[in-house]
Amino acid sequence: MGNTSGRKSEHIRICLEEQVGAEGVLTGFQKYVFRHNALPELNFDEISLQTIFLGAPLRTPFLISSMTGGSELAGVINERLAEVAEHRGWALGVGSVRAAVEREELAATFAVRGKAPSIPVIANLGAVQLNYGFGADECMRAVEIAGADMLVLHLNGLQEIFQPEGNTAFRGVLARIEELCRKLPIPVGVKEVGWGIDGMTAKRLHEAGAAFIDVAGAGGTSWSQVEKFRSADPVRRIAAEAFADWGIPTAECIREVRASVPRTALDGGPHKKGFCPLYTSRCG
Repeated sequence: MGNTSGRKSEHIRICLEEQVGAEGVLTGFQKYVFRHNALPELNFDEISLQTIFLGAPLRTPFLISSMTGGSELAGVINERLAEVAEHRGWALGVGSVRAAVEREELAATFAVRGKAPSIPVIANLGAVQLNYGFGADECMRAVEIAGADMLVLHLNGLQEIFQPEGNTAFRGVLARIEELCRKLPIPVGVKEVGWGIDGMTAKRLHEAGAAFIDVAGAGGTSWSQVEKFRSADPVRRIAAEAFADWGIPTAECIREVRASVPRTALDGGPHKKGFCPLYTSRCG
């Protein structure tokens, strides 16, 4: 735990200074273009981007997805992101709050509600931590620290494998996600960190009770690349480099999820917590 704050700072430095973008894999959106409509039959001044996300109003359907936290610099970044999101009416997700759950002195680096009083805020924890002693109480503590309205669990198997401090006991995570979705009084979503969620996985998560999904497909930051630059093990670095082009393009993830999850769920239809997929990719 003592190295958590340093690791978070290291992540920020590497993302700023090193080439950590996915190589040879794109988001997939380059295959699509908007088609011109010569007869729109609407008034431009009446166009609105406002929407509702799990009961929370958004002026624009946009999410800053689970960025950072856990160090002094990360706290400054979170404050600035919160100010921008509040000004624009976007949703905001903070980075993994695990560090603050384990070390109370880091809580302030995730406390964005003061800068973002009206927008949806999403707390974040690694799903694998459910296999390492984290349960409903720890998850609700993460939500309290961030002043959040909901929680997202991130799936980052490849990153954990290449991270020197990684947690790699992945068996049984889905069952623990389902148990958590039943216990918590708030929406619980699931996200990837840059390698994508396929249609079948999305269906399993939906059936387990996930309230929303952020597919976070390939084409942005590669966290295997980030961890490569942190590793002092030459074999681990070579292995991480082999995954520089790994992942499912975001556009492909969206198509698969749409085909695999029932339309009623995608449209916010019958579901104990509702379901609203967030189709976003890591910035990079």
